[in-house]
Amino acid sequence: MIRLKIITEGQTEEGFVSQILAPHLRQFHIEAFAINLPTAVREKTHRGGIMPYDRVRKIILQSFEKQGAYVTTMFDLYKLPETFPGMDEAERISNPHTRVETIESALQASINNRFFIPYIQVHEFEALLFSDVTTIDEVMTAQERSRIHDLDMIIRQFPNGPESINDGEETAPSKRLLKLYPSYQKRTRGIQIARRIALGTMREECPHFDAWIARLEKLSGGRL
Repeated sequence: MIRLKIITEGQTEEGFVSQILAPHLRQFHIEAFAINLPTAVREKTHRGGIMPYDRVRKIILQSFEKQGAYVTTMFDLYKLPETFPGMDEAERISNPHTRVETIESALQASINNRFFIPYIQVHEFEALLFSDVTTIDEVMTAQERSRIHDLDMIIRQFPNGPESINDGEETAPSKRLLKLYPSYQKRTRGIQIARRIALGTMREECPHFDAWIARLEKLSGGRL
């Protein structure tokens, strides 16, 4: 089995790895498990947020093993600290995919280890949920009224897919869900929704996410 450590920025991403990604990658003879970043903010409030890059880099470097375990990341572009490599150049780029690729390339250069696979989510975890708005509404209407028409309108505004839903303070994917469904909670409802959406649907709608998963699957030669 290939060992793969996925460094996550919060408990939601940690749950996504353990409940959805790890079982999928096991089919490819890859044993994946999450390492959740501690943060100064979370230590006090139990809310997310990535620590400055110098501390993240230290954790990434400490995660490598002599036996050659692979290390990857699952960090949101939204609210990524300005101290991350490549951020200055990325802020001048309007295309979100080119922006994250710029940061990932800079991150790869900074870590400089062939067992490292940087991944930045465009723009945040909730973009994956927008790959199936019907499922979002089905889960959330257990407590709230249906907002399927609003969700459909959002998707129509972004014909290039959920990864194009922007990262504004009020318009990031998570902010849009909170506005439509005030009871939405990332750690609980977010994972519940993700578990009901087929991974294949997320990959079809989110090409940057799909490219990352495809690269991970190939670590074992892509054999089932």
